[in-house]
Amino acid sequence: MEQQKIDEILEKNNIVDVISNYFPLKKSGSNFKTRCPFHDEKTASFIVSEKKQIFKCFGCGKGGNVITFVRDYEKISFFEALKKLAKRAGISVKETKVSKKKRSKRDLIYKIYSLSVGFYQKNLKDYGDQTLEYLKDRKISTQTIDKFQIGYALNSYAGLKNFLIKNQINSKILKETGLFTSNNKDLFRNRLMFPIHDHSGRVVAFGGRVLHKDQPGGKYVNSPTTVIYKKGSELYGFNVTKYEVSKKDNVLICEGYTDFLRLYESGFKNAVASLGTSLTDDQIKLVSRFTKNFYILYDGDKAGKKAALRAAANISKFGYSVKIVLFNEDEDPDNFLLSHGKKELEKKIAEAKSLSRFLNDDAVLGLNTKTKLSSLIGILNDYQDEISKELFIKEISEVFGVSQKAIFSKLKKKYPIRSTRTNEENTDLAKYEEEKNFLIALVNNRLNHKKVAQEIDSTYFLKEIHKDVFEYLMKNNNYMDNMSVLLDKVDDEKTQNTLAEFILQESQISDADDMINGLKIRKLHINLQKINQKIQQDKDNDEYYKKKDQIKKEIIKLNKKVVSKTLY
Repeated sequence: MEQQKIDEILEKNNIVDVISNYFPLKKSGSNFKTRCPFHDEKTASFIVSEKKQIFKCFGCGKGGNVITFVRDYEKISFFEALKKLAKRAGISVKETKVSKKKRSKRDLIYKIYSLSVGFYQKNLKDYGDQTLEYLKDRKISTQTIDKFQIGYALNSYAGLKNFLIKNQINSKILKETGLFTSNNKDLFRNRLMFPIHDHSGRVVAFGGRVLHKDQPGGKYVNSPTTVIYKKGSELYGFNVTKYEVSKKDNVLICEGYTDFLRLYESGFKNAVASLGTSLTDDQIKLVSRFTKNFYILYDGDKAGKKAALRAAANISKFGYSVKIVLFNEDEDPDNFLLSHGKKELEKKIAEAKSLSRFLNDDAVLGLNTKTKLSSLIGILNDYQDEISKELFIKEISEVFGVSQKAIFSKLKKKYPIRSTRTNEENTDLAKYEEEKNFLIALVNNRLNHKKVAQEIDSTYFLKEIHKDVFEYLMKNNNYMDNMSVLLDKVDDEKTQNTLAEFILQESQISDADDMINGLKIRKLHINLQKINQKIQQDKDNDEYYKKKDQIKKEIIKLNKKVVSKTLY
């Protein structure tokens, strides 16, 4: 997309108006303030500047413009965020790659599912007395029924079909929707209907539950794969709970619809259901965009524990944190909450066990210690992150009392354990205050950009992120009069967040030349220290002494006032 089009989208979407559509903002001086939607906090640290058209959280560090906000809050791609904002502002955005014919078919099937969910909801209200009674017995509230668009499929072979045809849907498309059998009859009949949404909120499939024990068919009938739905790609309820998952930075994963609805009604708004016991890579990757911390809340029976083990193994191979919440053999999240309440489940979640501890302590699966270790080593072979693998080996060693060497020897040679390295950054903030203040002044147009470019470069900055910000500002100084556009062009998230922070801070600089000279003098002092170290190692090297004298003269020339305090 052309930059001109992006600029138009930014110009016509006031960041305050856009963010206010997601949650309320409170006026605070010249800015707006609220609790951050990207992390859990008690006091508001999320600032929105209408003047500069940017946002910044001083708690978690996230910052950017209106496109960044929509992209990160909705967890969608940059282009999807642009399209969403373009639509809001009435701006046309041309799409490429996807043909109009293919897109129109997908759009039509989305429309059919939207019509279908409305049809099932109306059936529940008009003809679903028994179904409503069932939901009432399960203690599912009217608010939750409406929130998740729960409905009822009539005991009819053509109820939905006739409804869609009456709404100008061509019967030729029906066989591609997954809502009908091979002989063109309604797939769902006399069932409680749970619509499955994709994470952006569109209905893409259904799960239909029997209402009577003697009813024909399985307990559940589920939508097949279609052009808008692939089994194992979505999570039930995630379209509603994804923001809370992101804020709390953890997710509670249960098995089915009723477990999820009970968790949600009990105040656990960061829950999802995996729509079965096989948690897929696609589902894990989808959730991982919002959090890397998983809790498995599967049934306490043998089948549930096996499923929990598989799910935890699949999550852990990506290097994500995963813990298993333990229930007794006759318990699941639904009946546990009904019997014991929210606080007791909170205790269970706090006591959740890691994969190796869960397996070591388990007596339900009937595995001996050797088999348990063999299972864990098999899981290790699937690990994609070497550091996570090494940490897991350490944990297995501690939990089972087996040496790490013994565990290493069982692993295949093609999965070597590499030594871990940490790249620690000096966090002495005072050390970087001078260069930080300089960048704040620069981004707030208090310094002459041409003069700065002629006088210094990124080597005058000690902190890596400050170097990155400076280099970016020098390359994009023609956008300095429009902070929102300036932020939009940043590719690196850390640089973007830091730049947003600097933009929102007021510059305290009084003299630009003093600021530039300050950075120059600091660099000369560092060079002086390096020369002194070299002289200590080679005291007979005349070139080092000449270099030292040269540096001293440069410092004196820049600032005579500090000579007596700094030279040695």
